[in-house]
Amino acid sequence: MRNKLSFLSFWSINDELILEQLQDQLDEIRLAGLEGVVFHPRFYPNKPVYMSEAYLAILSDLIIYAKSTGMIFWIYDENGWPSGTAGGEVFRRLPESTCKHVNWISDEQGGKLVFGESAAVSSLDPEAVQLFIAFTHEGYRKGLLPEAFDYVTGFFSDEVAFLDGHGITVKTGAIPWDDRFPALYERKYGEDLFLQLPLMFTTGDGYEEFRVRYWEMLTDVIVASFYKPVADWCEKHGKKFTAHVKAEESPFFQLSYSGSAFQVLKTVETPAIDALERLPGNNFYPRIAHSVAMQQGRDCALVEAMGGSGWGVSPESFTNYVMWLASHGVEHFVFHLNQLRLTTQAVQDWPPSMPSHLTWKDAFPALLVSLQEQSAQLPDLRAKPDVLIVVPTRGIMAHFDTRDAMPMNEHDGTNIPASTAGTLNAKLLALVEACFDAGVHYELTEERAIEESGAIMDGTLRIGQRDYTDVLLADGCRWQDPAIIERMRAVGVTLCDSEDWQRVLQAKHTALLPTREITHLEQTSWTAEVPEENQIYIELQPQDNGKLTAEINMNQAESYGGMTLFVHDEVHAVWLNDVKLEVLPTALGFEAAVPASLIVKVSKLHFEVTPLPGGEACPIAFLRGSFIVRSEAPLIEKDEHQWLLEGPFTLAPLPTKIQSEDLITAGFPYAGLPIMVRKTILLDDAENAALGFSDLWADAALVKLNGDELGWCWGPNWSVPLPQVIRKGAYVMEVLLYPSTFNVYGPHRHIDGDRYLTSPDQYKGVKNFADRPDAPEQTKVDGAHFVKWGIAGEVRLVQ
Repeated sequence: MRNKLSFLSFWSINDELILEQLQDQLDEIRLAGLEGVVFHPRFYPNKPVYMSEAYLAILSDLIIYAKSTGMIFWIYDENGWPSGTAGGEVFRRLPESTCKHVNWISDEQGGKLVFGESAAVSSLDPEAVQLFIAFTHEGYRKGLLPEAFDYVTGFFSDEVAFLDGHGITVKTGAIPWDDRFPALYERKYGEDLFLQLPLMFTTGDGYEEFRVRYWEMLTDVIVASFYKPVADWCEKHGKKFTAHVKAEESPFFQLSYSGSAFQVLKTVETPAIDALERLPGNNFYPRIAHSVAMQQGRDCALVEAMGGSGWGVSPESFTNYVMWLASHGVEHFVFHLNQLRLTTQAVQDWPPSMPSHLTWKDAFPALLVSLQEQSAQLPDLRAKPDVLIVVPTRGIMAHFDTRDAMPMNEHDGTNIPASTAGTLNAKLLALVEACFDAGVHYELTEERAIEESGAIMDGTLRIGQRDYTDVLLADGCRWQDPAIIERMRAVGVTLCDSEDWQRVLQAKHTALLPTREITHLEQTSWTAEVPEENQIYIELQPQDNGKLTAEINMNQAESYGGMTLFVHDEVHAVWLNDVKLEVLPTALGFEAAVPASLIVKVSKLHFEVTPLPGGEACPIAFLRGSFIVRSEAPLIEKDEHQWLLEGPFTLAPLPTKIQSEDLITAGFPYAGLPIMVRKTILLDDAENAALGFSDLWADAALVKLNGDELGWCWGPNWSVPLPQVIRKGAYVMEVLLYPSTFNVYGPHRHIDGDRYLTSPDQYKGVKNFADRPDAPEQTKVDGAHFVKWGIAGEVRLVQ
C-alpha cells in the first residue's frame, strides 16, 4: 500500500511493574489496532527500582511476550523527560554537574557580560552523556535477556535541548555557555571568543557573522556531545534511534533550544517531530522530518502526536490531525499517550490516555483502518519534489536578539516580535503556507546544508540522496560563499524567490470531490434506551482539617437501589453521611459499595474523604448507580460544540423514557458509556448506497440494521455504507451513541471547557501557556462544561 502508516502507543508506565497487568494492557493496545509501543517510564513509582535487576527481568519477559504477539517494541531512554538524566542517576554520580549561561546587563558604561550557572545535568557535557549512555543504553543491553534485547526495535530520545532543555534564553534572555567554547572557537576561527561575545547582545561591527558562528557552534556541540554518541551506540548495536527536538514550529523558535533542527535530525536514524494538541499546526515543521529522512536515505519520519490534545479528542479531530501529518510524508505515528493506570495524576497528565481510557475506544480499530485507506489516496511524497525551499536559518541567527525570545509562548513559539529575525521567520512561514495551499510538493533545507553537503552538477542540487532541479530561496538566506548561487545557475538549477516562485513553479490544485445524491426516507421518531447505570463526578474540596468533602443533592425516593463509589487513587478512609465505607482495590482503581439503606429518602449525600498520607491530595471520584443527574439552572449553549451547566446538580431516579435530542439535559452529563437509540426506516431497492445522519452530536456511533452491524461512523460525514444490495422493506435501525470523554474527565470548570490543548495546570485553574493569551489568571469558573450529545435529525439515503 502506498503511504502506509504505522501506529504505535507512547506507553506511559506509571505503576508498579506487574507482568500480567502489563501483558493485559499490551494486548488491549494490540486489539485496538496499534502495531507496537514505546515503553516510557513516566511518573514511575520505582517498583521495582528503575533499571534494577528485577526491573529488567520483568521487562525482558514483557518484550518476549510482545515478540510472541508481533508487537513492535521501542524503549524510551529516560525515566521522565527530557532525556539525558537517567532519572536523576547522572546527577547523583556527577554532583558537580552544572548548566552554564551568559547574559548581558546594561549599565552606565554600556553594559557587561554576566555569567551564571545552576546545578543540573547539561546536554553539552560529554562526560554526563557518556554516563547516561552507560547507565541507560548499556544497562538495557547488559541487563535484558539476549532474546529480549535483540527484539527491541530502537531507542527514543525526547526533547534534548541546550543545557537542561528548559529554555534559558526564553526564560531570561541569556545564552547557553560552556567552558570549552573559547578553545573551540579559537581552534575553528583563530579568534578570541571573549572579545566578541558582547556581540551576541549588541549590534557592534560584525555582529551578524559572529552570531551565526556562535549558534552554529552551539548546534555542533549538542550534536557532538549528545546526539552523535547515542546514534553511534544504536548503530553499533543494531538499534534504530529516533529523537525530536524541542520547538520545531519555526526556525526562530528552534534557535535558542537546539540551534538548527536540520543539523540535529540528520544525525538521527529515524528523524522525528513532536506535534502537540489536536488542531493541525503550520505546514513547515512536519516537512522538516520528512525532508531530512529523504535526504539522508532513511526509512521514514516519525511523530510523537497529539500530546495534550485533551479528553475531548474525537475520531473526527483525530482523523484531521493524522491526515495533516500524513500529508507531509510522516508515516510512523506514536500517539501520546496510553497510561498504564489511570490515576488522578494520569487523568491530568497532558491527556488523553488513548486508546485505553477513551469512551470510544471500541471504535479505534475502525478508525485506524479508515486512516490507512485515506492515506493511500494522498500524493506520494517519496517521488521527486517540485522544489527545495531554503530556510534562512543563518539569516535568523545573524539578527537574533535574545530579548526577542522572551515574549514567545514556550509551547508553540507564537508571539514572536516583528524584529528583523522575527520578520524573516514570519515571511518564511507565510511562503511555506502559500506553497502548501498551491499544491506544490516541497522539501526543506537550510543554507549550511547546501554549502557543506550539497553537490551541484548536471542541472541538479544533490543533498545526500535527494536531487533537486528547482530551488526556492526564502528571504534572508545568508551564505558564507555567495558564489554558490551563480554556481547553481551555471549548471542549470532553476532558482526562484518569494516574488517569482508562482510564475516559475506550476501550482497544482486539489480536485473537487464528487457530490452525493441524498434521498429522504420515511421513518419513525428516535427512541432512546434508558441505560442501567449512570455516574456523577464527585467534586471533592479540601478542608482546613486536611480532609476532603463533597455534597450531592438527592431527590428523595426509594427506587435508587445500591450505588458504587469509584476512586482513581488509594485513600485512607471514606465516610458517607457519617458511615464509614469499605474501600477495596480493583483492577481499575478503588471501589466502595454504597448500600441502598444509606440512601433511601435522604436529601443529601455528604462525602468525607481522608487522603492517604503521601498519596494523591485530591483524588478524582465518581458515584455510579441507577439515577439521572439534573441541574437546577437552565442549559446554556457555550458554543456550537458544548453546553454550560451552572448547577447545582441533583440526583433523581431513572425515568422510563428519555429524549434522544439532548442526552445532557436528559440526565447523563458525566456518562462514559454509550446510549442506544432506535427508529424504523423504509428503504427501497438500492445498490452501493449509504445511510447518513443529521443533527447528531457524539464522538462516534456504531450502527446496526435489523441486528446486523453496518459499522462505525463519526463526524463530519456521519454515514455508513449499506450492504451492496438492499431490498425494499422496513428496517429497524439501532445506533449506539458514544459520548465525549471530556464529559467524564473534563476539566469541566475550565473557562473554555473542552479546549484543543489541555495541560495539567488547566485542572488547577491556573493560567499557563496552554491557555489563550487573554484568559484571566484564574481560569476556573462556577459552571461545568459538557460536549453536546444526542441525535435529533432524520436518516437519509446517500448515493
